[in-house]
This record gives sequence, C-alpha cells and structure tokens, in this order.
Amino acid sequence: MKNRWSDTDASQFTARYAAQWGEDLTLRTYTTRLLGADEGLVLHGGGNTSVKGNHRNVFGQQVPALFIKASGYDMSKIEPAGHSAVDLDYFKRLCTLPDLSDEVMAGEFQLHLLVPGAAAPSIETLTHALLPAKFIDHTHADAILVLSNQPDGEALVREALGDGVALVDYVKPGFKLAKAVAAAYAAHPGCRAMVWMRHGIVTWGATARASYQAMINLVTRAEEFAARRASQPLVVVVST
Repeated sequence: MKNRWSDTDASQFTARYAAQWGEDLTLRTYTTRLLGADEGLVLHGGGNTSVKGNHRNVFGQQVPALFIKASGYDMSKIEPAGHSAVDLDYFKRLCTLPDLSDEVMAGEFQLHLLVPGAAAPSIETLTHALLPAKFIDHTHADAILVLSNQPDGEALVREALGDGVALVDYVKPGFKLAKAVAAAYAAHPGCRAMVWMRHGIVTWGATARASYQAMINLVTRAEEFAARRASQPLVVVVST
C-alpha cells in the first residue's frame, strides 16, 4: 500500500484552501483525496472521513461540530465543502436512544446540519460522532475484506493486525452499527483502529496525517499477511 502523503502537496493544498476553510478541514480534505486515489482502499467508491472541530453560528458562538463526508461525493476529487457540518453534541445524544429507524435518522441528519442546504451526511455519521478521535478515516480496503470475509475471518484479522484493533461483527450501516461501534470502543478503549467485519476498516488520529498513515500501515500489514498465505487459497464470501 503506497503512502501518498507529500509535504509539498499538503502545503500547496493548505495555501489554496486554509484561509477559507481552516487548516484542519483543509488537511482532512487532502488526505481524503489520497485515500480516494487508491482503488485498493475505496472499493466501489465506498468509505468516508471526518474531522471534529467548531462551527461559528450567527451569534458568534463556537458550536462543537463534526465535518463528515457527504453521501455521494467522490473521495478522490472532494472539496472542503464536501464535508457537511453537523451538530456534534446533538448527534451524540441521538445515540443514547434505544432505537432509531433509518428514515427518522436521515431526517434528523437534515434537521441538524449547521449549514443550510449542505449535502446529506454519510449514513455512517453517527459512528464518527461517537468515536472520540479528532480525525477518523473509514475505507472498504480490499486487503481487509479478503481477510474479514472468510469463514474464519476474525482469527485472520487478529493474526494479521494484532490485538490493538477492535473487531465489530457485521451490522448493516446506520443506527445499529453506531451502537455496535460505541460498545466495541467501550470494551477496548485503548484500541488504535477497528475492523468492521465484512465491511471495512476505521483508523483515527490527532491529525489528518496520523489517521491517514494509520490506515496505510494497517492495510499494508493485511496485504503482507495475505501474501504470505498466498499458497493457501482464500475464498471471499460476499455479503448482501
């Protein structure tokens, strides 16, 4: 897995966007493009990224916000506006509910956008809100799916990535996945990443670069592990 980070490119990106959008969202957008440029990470265009920060409202107050990749945006070409700002505290409260349908959840997403008319946030927004890290990356990396989609996928992922990665059984994206992710993190508070079985991988960090590099490092480990076992054919079991 190639690490595409370039100090020069990051500086140029910052010079272009940071005055309007701030350095955090600018570098969040830059590393999102790096992820999107690698087809081995974004199977069928899947994946999303986020950064936590603040949004200034009409009263001049700084409101805690989650800037989350909007649905349907191409990660390889995304602009800063492609990360929709939502009310972070409200979204955390949503997850205290015992249940929430996809339809009601989508409506709440629209009601609590901090910029009117912004694109609809990713269906996995609540998972990003609940994980405490500032920068979060989620991809459907081929190498992770090759391992996690096996009948003994959990054992393979643990062997490949080590004990510092929490595993979450397959759950359909949405409210139930957010609850499962929150439970997994609470059970493994020191974990450095998560694998959502038969779905993908999540990494995080204090900076956009750290979260991106964690993604590259872990997916590389999965690739190398799969290569070492190449003499033992792996059959991918595709979920529907």
